[in-house]
Formats: sequence, structure tokens, C-alpha cells
Amino acid sequence: MNTDRVKIDEEGSKPMLIALVLLSSALIIQTVYVLYYKKQIKEIGDQLSFITKHDSFKFIQTQMKPNEIVQLIDVCNTMLRHQRDMNQQFIKKSEEINTTIVSLSHDIRTPMTSLDGYLQLANRSENAQEKTKYVKMAQTRIKQITTLVDELFLYTKLQNRDYVFDLESIDVINGLKRSLFSFVEEFSKSDEEPIFTLPETAIVIIGNESALERVWENIIRNYFLHGEGALSIRYEEKENEVLFHFNNMLKQNHSLHSDHVFTRFYKEDLSRTNHSSGLGLSIVQSLVEKMAGSVYAELKGNSFCISVALVKPK
Repeated sequence: MNTDRVKIDEEGSKPMLIALVLLSSALIIQTVYVLYYKKQIKEIGDQLSFITKHDSFKFIQTQMKPNEIVQLIDVCNTMLRHQRDMNQQFIKKSEEINTTIVSLSHDIRTPMTSLDGYLQLANRSENAQEKTKYVKMAQTRIKQITTLVDELFLYTKLQNRDYVFDLESIDVINGLKRSLFSFVEEFSKSDEEPIFTLPETAIVIIGNESALERVWENIIRNYFLHGEGALSIRYEEKENEVLFHFNNMLKQNHSLHSDHVFTRFYKEDLSRTNHSSGLGLSIVQSLVEKMAGSVYAELKGNSFCISVALVKPK
């Protein structure tokens, strides 16, 4: 009787013993897994600390492949990639700012120096004609400085995405003719009259009158800086837009990259003898785009063309 009871107890304890062994094994495995998991998290933290401290270009790596760890590493590496892109942009911006400051200081200092010189010569001269000549030269330098500063302020405003101006239906032809007329003295000195055939009737586009006149002025001024021969203006009308093509020959021994002409502070004349800010065509592009239009440049041989497309009212 006792023997039978012992057998029953033994048989009943076997499943319990197996369960305890399995449970213990599971706890051991889980403990090892958690410790290994914590080790991997620590390694990720150490790698992040090293990358941050040494400004390293490494990415987070691990031998462990659980989904949670993989997702964590992907997020960390995405953040690192984004941060590096931002750092590169910041470095590029800083270099551009430094270059801009050097360029503008040179551009403004040069006419300022000559302005001071002309005023001193005018002050010392006892000849009335010489005084008048030096004063006129000084006035020219003042005008150049004013233009440089004005273009810098306008360019800065245009870079602000929140800066907008009112758009309305306007006659584009009258504004272009007024801009051409404002350069009558420059055309007379060059002995070259612009060649154009514009319609007598009004051509209405959506734009801003003062902004559009600034576009025409900057394009024409660019012609006087870099072009020679006659300035040709060709008008083209399409279904939804109006195009104006400004074409001229480049000055001899004068190179130009059409892909870069709308880049801010772009200058082929590194000597800056023309006292240009290098912002004129960049301002043209910004103004035209704010009027929902487009502008592009093309160079064929020695012939340079700027085309402006403006939107018609619907």
C-alpha cells in the first residue's frame, strides 16, 4: 500500500519537475537575452557618444537583428544623416556669407575711395571746369554706391518667402518702353539703338508694374555691362504666356556661363571694374518667379539671350 502511494507521488512530481526545469530554462534564456539586449543598447549609446564627441561620419552598427533594435538604429542613422546634411548646408552658407562680405566690401570700398579722391581734387582745383568735372565723377560714384546698396537690400527682401507684392493685370508693353527710354543717354553714348518690334496694342499680363520695370532695367543694364552691338528685343505670344527675348553679342574676350548668370554675386569680371554687385540677374529671376513667370538664359557662340516668360490673365 505504501509502495503504491510512493509510486503515485513520484509520477505526480515528474510533470511538476519538468515544468520547473522548463521555467528555469526560460528564465535563464530571458535573463541572458535581456543582458545581451542591454549590452546592445549600451553599445548604441557609446557609438552615438563617440560620433557626437568626435564629429565622426560613422553610422550606428550592430550585430543584433531584433526588429526594435533595427528600427532604433534606422531612426538614429536617419537623424545622423539629416544632421550632417544640415551641417554641410551651414558650412556652405557660412562660406557664402564670408565670400559675400568680402565681395561687397570690395565693391563698395572701391567707388568710395575714388569718390573721396574726386572730392579732394575738386576741393583743391581752382579751375571751375575741373571742379565741375570732378564733382560729376564723384556723383557717378555716389550713384554706383546707391545702386549697389539698393540691389543688396532688394535681394535680401526677395529671399524672404513671406515677402510678396500685389499682382494685377497690367500692360507689359508700356512698361518696357518706359524702361528703354530711361536708358536713352546710355544708348546715345554707345551709338547703338535697340532693335525691336513691339505691338502697338496693349499686351496684358499678370504682374506688378514696379517689379516688372525693375526686371527690364536690370536686363538692359546687364547688356551695357557685358554686351556690345545692338540690343535686339523679340516679342513672342503663346496661348497662356508672353515671352520677351533680349539678345546681344558679348564683348570681345568676354566669357559668360549661361548656367550661372542667375546665381547671386556671379561675376565673370573678377576685376570688378564695372562696379557691378553681381545681383542684377538674380533679382530678375526672383522678381519674375514671384509673378509666377520664368526666366532663362542661352549662349550660342558669342550671342547671349535672356528670355522672360510672363503669365496671361485667365
